[in-house]
Amino acid sequence: MTDAATVPQIISSPSIVVEGRTYHDIGSSAYCLPRDELEQDRLNSQHFSLKVIFDGNILPVISSALAREARILDVGCGSSTWCLEMAIDYPQAHIRGLDMADMFPATIRPKNVDFDLHNALDGLPYPSNSFDFIHMRLLIAAWRVDEWPFILKEIFRVLKPGGFVQLVESNFTRGHDPWIVQHLDDLLANTGFELLDKQLKTVNYGDRANPISQEMLWNWKSAMSAMKPILAPKLLRNRDDYPVFLDRYIQECETSGLMVQLGAFAARKPPLA
Repeated sequence: MTDAATVPQIISSPSIVVEGRTYHDIGSSAYCLPRDELEQDRLNSQHFSLKVIFDGNILPVISSALAREARILDVGCGSSTWCLEMAIDYPQAHIRGLDMADMFPATIRPKNVDFDLHNALDGLPYPSNSFDFIHMRLLIAAWRVDEWPFILKEIFRVLKPGGFVQLVESNFTRGHDPWIVQHLDDLLANTGFELLDKQLKTVNYGDRANPISQEMLWNWKSAMSAMKPILAPKLLRNRDDYPVFLDRYIQECETSGLMVQLGAFAARKPPLA
């Protein structure tokens, strides 16, 4: 583990407290979910559910070719669980996590992991051709429609020739680009990537016998609860009715068997000729 005395101090990102939840306060970002301990719990739950759904942290087409000493970047690392697991699975690799909100561990972490507090919309703060593998997951609520091409161009820029990118997204969230899973093929191709694999999975919120479906339903309820400051004024006359409204909504998701599509994409920056 990293010695706490040798770790550079990271200045915490701007934040604001609304109804007891802590949110980022960065005007250029559209991301509306919190950055507190409850959100860390939700993100950790999401991580382990997705790991089961896609049978691991990396799609086989990438894991079979990734060098053990690879340089790896996680864009929007959140609570950093993916980074920490990758550091254990690839002890000779160097993993960097980047996020605009400092929910990642400041001191207690494997020696081959570092974190950068930075908003990716300002450009990735790394030289071109720096990484062998870049991971980005469920940032549908973070990037506006016109921001996706910029983010993918930045990922392409900092990847080494022949380097890999893995994107995992959902089609469910409304706003921004609600059908991003359908659009990623073209977005990746337009950026210059070669698509290597695409896996589509469906989660049925009405499958009460499936623990992953139920965990993902809880996860969605937790996210919806966190978005009360934004949603309650738009949906209800009395914002205090939001908990009852949310319970009924989640019950309807379950009884109607709401289907949520998830997509995992593996692509490569073309190697030099």
